[in-house]
Amino acid sequence: MAANCPTDNTKLFGRAIVLEVADGCADTLPSESEWKSLAAGTSKGFDFSPNSVTSDADDTKGYVENIVTNADFTISFEGEVRRNDKLDQYGVGRLIKYFNSEIQATRQPTLWVRMEFGPVTFIGYMLINALSSDGGTNDIITFSTEFKVADADTIQ
Repeated sequence: MAANCPTDNTKLFGRAIVLEVADGCADTLPSESEWKSLAAGTSKGFDFSPNSVTSDADDTKGYVENIVTNADFTISFEGEVRRNDKLDQYGVGRLIKYFNSEIQATRQPTLWVRMEFGPVTFIGYMLINALSSDGGTNDIITFSTEFKVADADTIQ
């Protein structure tokens, strides 16, 4: 008799960190049912990129002091998809079509983005700041995208 042991995929990076997106405007947080996984991710990450200023005053005991004035928060995502996106995902095809339609309409390509990173969940209304794709092998398409803050009041 074979053992049917449960598998804990949360130890794997791709399963532990999920990036979801939702359509909408900055003034309304999406409902739980509106969030969809972007696509099968191979790499996800964030970068606060703090901007700081320094003081060269001569009363700092020989050390220049720094303060953070703001942060250029970025979420990055790399993924792959076979010929067609899965129906339960937002999907790279839809993302590319949305980006193109917003650019052609001279609007900003913005989405709600939510990324669970261990015990922390980032949520914000973000601008699609980078989007590229490469046709790999064996019918797999890889893509890369980056999101930057579009509305600072929405960042959680």
